[in-house]
Amino acid sequence: MALPSAAAGTIKVRLSPVEGTLQLAMKTDCSPISGPATIAGNIMTLGKIATGASGCIGTSGEHQAWIHELLKRPISMTYTQDTLTWTSGINTLSFQAE
Repeated sequence: MALPSAAAGTIKVRLSPVEGTLQLAMKTDCSPISGPATIAGNIMTLGKIATGASGCIGTSGEHQAWIHELLKRPISMTYTQDTLTWTSGINTLSFQAE
């Protein structure tokens, strides 16, 4: 699924240590997503995912569901030419630093 909102740069991700645990915080065009993360080598796995309140319908809701599915499986991370790419199954999501 193409995510026009991701292409526009509205998905932002931050990994931060919080009380001895690595936490993922993601801002999407729909609602915030967060959860504990572990990284082993280049594989990131998320624990229980929390989603902020949202009223997304239509295309935005479909994009949010796609992101949730991506985050449910282990994510292979690669970094090439200033681009971080997450791959989970057949799905990919790429980020560039601000």
